[in-house]
Amino acid sequence: MMQTSLNNVSIRLKSGGHSFSAEVLSAEVRNASHPVEVAVLTTKSTLVPEEFFDAHHAADCLAEVGLAPTMGECAVYSNAKSNVVAVMALNKHCYEQLTEAIPSGVTFTSPLLDDELPEKGSILHLEADVLYVRVADGGLLLAEAFECKNDADVLYYLAKVDEVYNIYTMYARAKGDVKRLHKLLKPLFKDLVCE
Repeated sequence: MMQTSLNNVSIRLKSGGHSFSAEVLSAEVRNASHPVEVAVLTTKSTLVPEEFFDAHHAADCLAEVGLAPTMGECAVYSNAKSNVVAVMALNKHCYEQLTEAIPSGVTFTSPLLDDELPEKGSILHLEADVLYVRVADGGLLLAEAFECKNDADVLYYLAKVDEVYNIYTMYARAKGDVKRLHKLLKPLFKDLVCE
């Protein structure tokens, strides 16, 4: 049996690619032999059940939850994972630069798809100014991206989520900017794991 090596290459686009420049792409990314995975870090993100997703209407999925792409944005989407598809708004110019600069193609993802969900608990992922919150209890209950310009925003949105889902008493896993999250959340959560 012949073994093949899989060299995964990924890009993280902050601000939905609004400040992206193709010149920063490394030779490894430009010459990749397989599609490059691009993580779009934006609050304009939503999850759609795979059976209801239609790629031709990806922008409509964002519009239906009040996150319609602007004139300078387009809707991109991930491959299905755990029966859901992530749909995100991405700067059109960034999208064009990526598809032109990477001949092997690009795929898109979101931190809303990272890791398997716990049976009961939450995953809190802070990247730049975006806090991704997923809550599960026998299945996904909430998947949301919040704009958090400061620590007060993080605490505010988590308090609002806790009012509905009582997340402070559940298991929670922190990812991304774990140093910041640990400092903020350790006093609030009974069972917090920082990765």
